[in-house]
Amino acid sequence: MSIFNLKKSTALGSGQMIQNGGIEDKEVLSKLMGYRKSVVAGYRSLLVEDISSNIAFGEMYVSPKIDGELWFLIIDNGEAALSNTSGKVIFGDIPLLDEVKAQMNQLQGQSIFAGELYVATKDTRPRVSDLASALGGGPKAEVNKLGFAVFDVLHGGDSKSVMPLAEYSERLEMMQRIFEKGKRVKCVKTHVANTPEDAKGLYDSWVEEGNAEGLIIRQNNGRIYKVKPSFTVDAVIIGYTEKNDDETQVRSVILALMRNDNTFQLLGSCGNLGDKKSRKEMLEKIEPLQASSSWRFTSGDGAMYRFVKPEVIIEVKMSDVQSEDSSGDLIRKMVLDFKSEWTALQKLPLASIIHPVFVRYRKDKSINPTDLRLEQISDRCLVSDAKVSAEAIELPESEIIRREVYTKESKGLMAVRKLVLWKTNKNQLDSNYAPYVVHWTDYSPSRKEPLKREVRLASNQKSAEEIADQMIESNIKKGWEKN
Repeated sequence: MSIFNLKKSTALGSGQMIQNGGIEDKEVLSKLMGYRKSVVAGYRSLLVEDISSNIAFGEMYVSPKIDGELWFLIIDNGEAALSNTSGKVIFGDIPLLDEVKAQMNQLQGQSIFAGELYVATKDTRPRVSDLASALGGGPKAEVNKLGFAVFDVLHGGDSKSVMPLAEYSERLEMMQRIFEKGKRVKCVKTHVANTPEDAKGLYDSWVEEGNAEGLIIRQNNGRIYKVKPSFTVDAVIIGYTEKNDDETQVRSVILALMRNDNTFQLLGSCGNLGDKKSRKEMLEKIEPLQASSSWRFTSGDGAMYRFVKPEVIIEVKMSDVQSEDSSGDLIRKMVLDFKSEWTALQKLPLASIIHPVFVRYRKDKSINPTDLRLEQISDRCLVSDAKVSAEAIELPESEIIRREVYTKESKGLMAVRKLVLWKTNKNQLDSNYAPYVVHWTDYSPSRKEPLKREVRLASNQKSAEEIADQMIESNIKKGWEKN
């Protein structure tokens, strides 16, 4: 019985492709997803200048990082196919699969190999954007250009060794043996290094002087590093939070790029903004630009971002971007429109930024889709629907569950404390909305900063009510009157 569902396929050059649901065997699909979540998602991004301070001495396996996509080569019952973790399957008369079929007699039962699917080029390094074009070509797809670089084994093996093999050296030996004669499908080039300097030398040779995107370094302790050169992106600040212990300093900012339709797409947050002086200077620039927004965005610890007019452009250095999450699903970011206030439109694919660091202000740049172009990201990872125009989505209204107001008069001045708990009714359509929100307002006219706010999020009404009760208990003492 085949593990593949090959009924709903479409032409892919001389072969066939199934967009999703191509693997019927849940156990096999679970292996693919498990590998992505437990191994690939655990790769640690590292800049080349940090190799010496992060990589320990000892035997390590170093390979060039190929700019493609994670796919799996599955060989079972005389069939060979490629699949990703979403169940997209490539099969049929594909040159690289034909090459595999000619060597299947050396394998023992079902075998699954992890590797990088890429488009082979002669003079330049492979680009993931070329792969997207190749796989989207339908009957005219240039499948003869597809290559597959095997870098790990999930299941199976040959007559000399079969999985499980705990040591990478044993798995590597198996892969090199099985694919030693391969041209389109072969084991990724791997060198053994013993010192950080050895690894740095391979980086210089393969990346600086060659066509590799970066390095993959596997250590015997199980850690895997992805080493790539840093790059910079110009983005506009659209919101900020303040430091809890000093409200004259910016704690973090949220950044956006522009789409061709003049809308803004959230890129991510950056909290590495320099020293105290730098953070104060940034707040002085953006605080006067505060703007209202019908959309809310919170930091990882629940702090609400204050939105600002899109005027301040900064350069940010980062180590990597990722357009898919640990499950292989596309990372989607909200697209916003700005007129007199910010309005959320819809989420579209973009990417997550890794280790962003503020570099400088870009006064030479302007607010336009050229200076703030999405291609700064899409040139480095696959971003689908980059040219699609964003459309507004209708979100249901929130529902107030609880509202309490307390007042206290002292020396002719009235202090107010207010609790509001509401159900957003939006979390099913937009994951940036929590199911429930608890908002506390504390107004004291005699205080240096009269107005203070606290926002807490909850996943269910019971938790929200408990948070609300704690706020009342902590803040409403003798002398306060409920209105």
